[in-house]
Amino acid sequence: MSATELQFRTATFGGFQKQDVLSYIESSNQTHMEKLAQLQRERDELAAEKEKLAAQAGQAKEQAETLAKENEALTAQLDEARKEVEALRAQLEQVRGEAEQTAAQLTGANARLAQAERDAAAYQQVKDRTAGIELEAHCRAQEVQQEAEEKVRRAHTEVTQWLHKVQAGYDLLRSDMDGAISRTGQELDKLRQTLEQLSSNFSSQDEHLRKLAQDCADQFAPPAPLPLDEK
Repeated sequence: MSATELQFRTATFGGFQKQDVLSYIESSNQTHMEKLAQLQRERDELAAEKEKLAAQAGQAKEQAETLAKENEALTAQLDEARKEVEALRAQLEQVRGEAEQTAAQLTGANARLAQAERDAAAYQQVKDRTAGIELEAHCRAQEVQQEAEEKVRRAHTEVTQWLHKVQAGYDLLRSDMDGAISRTGQELDKLRQTLEQLSSNFSSQDEHLRKLAQDCADQFAPPAPLPLDEK
């Protein structure tokens, strides 16, 4: 039992003094008004914070859309690069085929060289009678061998240089594409985390606002009427 209630009950026999009751009501109203003002200030602050978070969420969404478009563009570029790589691979297969053809020609040249050597051996057996023919055949065999070896060396050098150039271009392009995809993935992960944090903040703020509204409703519920002793 409060001091005010004790005063009400002992002031007069059989009831409360009217002035004391009115003073108590006025004091209670003042307390409720101060509490209401405080709750309204908190509500306004939370509403402002919610608007700020909503603006941040909008900006984050725009950034996510921009990065998504950039990712689509990079994906298209990667597809185009893959097509170019496939074309380069086809060219490489063609060069390999040409190299195999050159190797086959070299094999034929070697076979002809072997035949020429056999012919030279036969000529050697009859060199006393055909010294001039033997010398000519030997020179011809050397020329054929030198021409074949030179052709093979040139073909091998050209193919090797071209393959190194193609491989270097492909490695550079693959490195650029991998770096761009990695950076885009990291930015998307950061934006996803930001959106999740904003969503969590909104949920917390909504719950806080609901509690404040309930507190306001409880604080301003009409009090039970008190009996007055009219004199």
